[in-house]
Amino acid sequence: MLPWLWLAAFVFSLVAYVVLDGFDLGVGILSGFTRRRALRDEMLSSIAPVWDGNGTWLVIAGTILFGAFPPVYSIMLPALYAPLAGMLTGLIMRGVAIEFSHRAHHSRWVWELMLFAGSLLAAFMQGVSVGTYAQGIPVTDLRYVGNGFEWCSPFPLWCGAGLCFGYAALGAGWLVHKGERDLLAFGRAASSVLAPLIIPVAASVFALTLVMHGGVRARWFTHPVLFIVPALSVFALIAAFATARRGDGPRPCIFTATGFLLLLVTLAACYLPYIIPFEVTIADAAAPPTSQTFMFWGAGLFVLPLIAFYTCVVYSVFRGKTSHDQGYH
Repeated sequence: MLPWLWLAAFVFSLVAYVVLDGFDLGVGILSGFTRRRALRDEMLSSIAPVWDGNGTWLVIAGTILFGAFPPVYSIMLPALYAPLAGMLTGLIMRGVAIEFSHRAHHSRWVWELMLFAGSLLAAFMQGVSVGTYAQGIPVTDLRYVGNGFEWCSPFPLWCGAGLCFGYAALGAGWLVHKGERDLLAFGRAASSVLAPLIIPVAASVFALTLVMHGGVRARWFTHPVLFIVPALSVFALIAAFATARRGDGPRPCIFTATGFLLLLVTLAACYLPYIIPFEVTIADAAAPPTSQTFMFWGAGLFVLPLIAFYTCVVYSVFRGKTSHDQGYH
C-alpha cells in the first residue's frame, strides 16, 4: 500500500511542477519573441510572485524518488547526468536573470537574453529526460548498464522540442489569464501560433512510443478504451486555444493544464506497473517499509500538505490581472 501512496505523491508533485513551473518557463520562452521591453516587463511581473515557489515541487518530487524509490534514483541519475545538468543550468540562468534584470541598465539585454535562453534550455532538457525515460533505460539487476548517452537519439531530442512548445502554450494561457490590452493580445497571438504545432507534436510522440515498444502497442490495442485519454487531451488543448481566441480569464490556462495532465496519464497507462519501462516494477523499486513509514509520518502528513496549502495561499493573494504600474520589485 505505501509504495502506491508514495507513487501517487510523486506523481502529484511532478504534475504540480509541470503545470506551475511549466507556465513560468513558457513565459520565459515567449519573452524572447517580443522586442518591446515594456511587454517583457509585464511578462516578468505576471510570474514574479510565484516562480520561485513553483520550482519547489521539483525538489519535492526528487526527494520522494530518493526516499521512497532509491533504486530508481540510482538508475535515473547516471542515465540522465547530462540532461539534468543542462536543466539545472537553465533553471539557474532563469533565476539569476529574473533577479538581475530589474537592476541592470546598460546590460539589461544580457539578462533578458539569459531569461529566454535559460527557460528554453530547462524546458528542452526536461523533455529530453522524459523522452529518454519513455524510450527505455538499460538495466540489469537494478543497476544502470548504459553508456550515459541514450538521450542522444532522435526520440528524446524530439520530446525536448515538443515540451518547449508545450510550455510555451502553458505560458500563453497564463498571459491570457493575467494580461490586459497588449499582454493579453500577445498571449492570444502566441496561442494561435502554437495551436497548429503542439497537437501534431504530441500525437507524433505518442505514435512513436507505440512503434518503439511492442508491449505498449499490445496494451493499447488490447484495451482500445485507453485511447479515450489521449483523445480527451487533444480536445482539452483545442478548447484552450479556442477560449484564448474568444476571451481572457483562467480557462485557456486550465484547459492547457488539463491537456498536460491527460498526457501524463497517457504516459502512465503505457508503462504501469513498471516504474522504469519494462525493467523495474514499483514493488522492485520500493524502499523498505520502515523507511516509507518514517517518511509518511513526516513528509506525508505535514510537509506535502503544508506546501500545497502555501501554494494555494500564494495564488489566492496574487490573483487578478498583472499591474501596469508596478514592476518586479
